[in-house]
Amino acid sequence: MTRRVVILVAAMLSSSGSDLLAQGGNAVPYEATRLIGRWRTVMNTALEEARASAAESVTDRMEEFVSPGAVRAAKDKASEDQLKRADAALQQLVSAMVRSSSRQSDGSVIIEETTLEPAQRAICPVYPFCDR
Repeated sequence: MTRRVVILVAAMLSSSGSDLLAQGGNAVPYEATRLIGRWRTVMNTALEEARASAAESVTDRMEEFVSPGAVRAAKDKASEDQLKRADAALQQLVSAMVRSSSRQSDGSVIIEETTLEPAQRAICPVYPFCDR
């Protein structure tokens, strides 16, 4: 996990710290970190299956997109079914980014940073990443 994402998650958790303590939220930071790892794996697998790659700046922005959702899902104690739907949405996100990027002569795809926002709009609203 990049330093920027760790800072983002820490800031989000500290901004709602009193709420988390009131809810017995000691597990929330750990669960959010676990979900970020899960979703990083989902997105990386989707990239590999599409023979696509992305610069670190793009993967950082992808993690910035999922981080607030991880905190939200952890706080809400999202069910496994909700998390599976989130996994599928992230696969759709990557697919949209791949479709919007240029295919190289060898068949691979380099994901461009400009594809992230349109791909996010294509999957939203979806829990826990987007407002309802």
